[in-house]
Amino acid sequence: MGQKIAAFNESGEITAFYDSIDSPPKDGENVISITDEQWQTCLSQPGWTVVDGMLFAPVPPSEAEQLRLAQRIQRQRLQAACELAIIAGFASTALGARPNAYGSQLTDQNNLLSALSAAQGQPASWSMPLWCADEKGEWAFRPHTAAQVQSVNRDWLAFRTALQQRYAERVSRVQAAVTAQAVQEVAWK
Repeated sequence: MGQKIAAFNESGEITAFYDSIDSPPKDGENVISITDEQWQTCLSQPGWTVVDGMLFAPVPPSEAEQLRLAQRIQRQRLQAACELAIIAGFASTALGARPNAYGSQLTDQNNLLSALSAAQGQPASWSMPLWCADEKGEWAFRPHTAAQVQSVNRDWLAFRTALQQRYAERVSRVQAAVTAQAVQEVAWK
């Protein structure tokens, strides 16, 4: 192995690393020679630059930049948690006093929407089966009247809206936080 070399662009950002023997730089590239230790450091901590032929460590992000990054990451975490909660299923008492469990994956949501559409204007004797689980956890394709389909949909909407409100409240807290630590303390649960 030969001398380590760092290539950099006109802004001083390091764009590649070379070895004088194993992988020499292309002719005309802006390069500087660096030690093995500098090479390892640059690889482990991105953002090093070259200015006037000298290697400079990355500037640590400001508190404002750290806050913005923490907010973006926490919003993504909260969104993912909300999405998982939405598709985890919900309960409805549409079939009686004891709640039944209903799926809420995308297919389940589409099926419920189709059933709701079909239930519009139907007589009391009309029914359509929907998948649900009883209190024992036994899933079955159970018949639902138009009123019961509408009741399941109301329960679904209340469930989903509550989760969305929870998400919105937490996002508001993330946006109002003034430190990265305060942002990270806003959890889904």
